Amino acid sequence: MNRAGPRGLDDLEQVIGRVLRTGTVTSSVCLAVGLGMTLAGYGSGVAQFLLVAGTIILLSTPVARVVVSVVGYLRDRDWTFVTLTLIVLLALAGSLVAAFWG
Repeated sequence: MNRAGPRGLDDLEQVIGRVLRTGTVTSSVCLAVGLGMTLAGYGSGVAQFLLVAGTIILLSTPVARVVVSVVGYLRDRDWTFVTLTLIVLLALAGSLVAAFWG
């Protein structure tokens, strides 16, 4: 993937778009089915699992987007954006650590 021209940038943007779309749709389906099961009176372990899975997928979708960006910039050897994107990834990881152990 060579981002020197507009084609390489389009490729990275398309991959990022697919990651975001897949994460959003998957989490929405999990949350909708889990909520539907709960409202229908099936508050079983499956419904709870779907609700938790949907929430985790929704929260991890932006992190996946940043990881995909790092990989894309590494392939392009765009060291400025690799550095900046890794800083964003470290900030996300730091907030996760702070949330669990803070």
